[in-house]
Amino acid sequence: MATRRKQGDVPVTRELSPGVRLHLLRTNRFTTSHCRVVLHRDLGPEAGATAVLASILESATAHHPTRHALAHRLADLYGASLHVGVSKMGDRQLVVGALDWPTAHVPRAKSQLAAGLELLREVWSEPKQSMAGGVEVLDPELVETERVNHLRTLRGMRDDKGRYALRRCVASVCENEPYGLEVQGREADVAAMTPASLAALHRRLISTAPMEIYLVGDLSLREAVAGVRRHLLWSGRAPRPRGLPAVSSVRAARPRARRIVERDDITQGKLVLGFRGAIRPGTALGAAAETLAGVLGGGSYSRLFKVVREEHGLCYYASAGWQRAKGLLLIQTGVEAANAKRAKREILKLTREVASGILDPEALANYRLDLAHRVAALRDSPQAMLSWYQERLGLGLDPSPDAWLARQQAVTPAAVRRAGARLALDTTFYLAPQEA
Repeated sequence: MATRRKQGDVPVTRELSPGVRLHLLRTNRFTTSHCRVVLHRDLGPEAGATAVLASILESATAHHPTRHALAHRLADLYGASLHVGVSKMGDRQLVVGALDWPTAHVPRAKSQLAAGLELLREVWSEPKQSMAGGVEVLDPELVETERVNHLRTLRGMRDDKGRYALRRCVASVCENEPYGLEVQGREADVAAMTPASLAALHRRLISTAPMEIYLVGDLSLREAVAGVRRHLLWSGRAPRPRGLPAVSSVRAARPRARRIVERDDITQGKLVLGFRGAIRPGTALGAAAETLAGVLGGGSYSRLFKVVREEHGLCYYASAGWQRAKGLLLIQTGVEAANAKRAKREILKLTREVASGILDPEALANYRLDLAHRVAALRDSPQAMLSWYQERLGLGLDPSPDAWLARQQAVTPAAVRRAGARLALDTTFYLAPQEA
């Protein structure tokens, strides 16, 4: 439950050691504390093994060697919630471990912060292990369980046809770039890993990966730094973190757009269009590109929804989104096979309209109102706030939601026209029904 006191707008950052930064958002709006530890690594062949490792870390530790034992420990922290997983930010893979636990209005409230941080350290640095040939490896039974589960996850990804089509389009648009890889990795790489190779990956990750720590709670920076140093940080960190590719990289579309068609046992086709432009995040053109995507396909007020879906009835859904880190405009829709060509023509027509700076007044007003509501809603969820700050700080952008909103509200049609001139169609991917 929240109190009435307004929280700070942006986190305060302190570098604790080379490659380790703490970001504190001080607020008493919540009865819980939230801590998120993010390790950065390159997005490459080890993506699948890293995803499996995240599942292992979430499942058991040396002191809580089963899911049941770890669940009991979380219950002891008054119903704390733990999640460890992977995500993608530009050309990097992020390994994220987060704990949310009550630290106000509970017995021994002051000690609860330390207890939560200590558990998070245990999750990261003390996985369940065993001996094999005189060497410590990750627990073979746990590794095999999570390996099989992850293979099932990878094989099941095609079941969500819309997300599959989007991933395939991104893989084509960003061919030969890390961003084109699936953050969950590939089946072949997962199948080849072993308890020993995962143990080596874990040691390398926690010792050399650049680390960001995000903490939300009612405590001072001095208290946060002392608590994190004493209860969360583990020993064995390398003097210098491992070098990584830049998070953001943008480029123009290929000279001639690519068209890919795959067929599947589906009744509704999935059409995805990927546009590229050399538009860097944090620039005036970047803000204009976000407005372009919002007016074009940001919600039920957008041109795609109003025209392609409502006016012409050519699709079941239609949306557009802007990927800041890569300068990508991605448009996705679900269509009947008979309407696919006409739907694409209408989508391209509307894209040219908005990209030329013609901004439908109703769509623009509703897009800006939607942004204001999103920014206001951030303050009600520590998880949402930290996801926002994680992306903004990761891209080197101003983390203030209010400052971002002000820049978006100030975007002009001329700025959208300049951003639109940078965009060109790179890839069309169509997941089509089987031919009769």
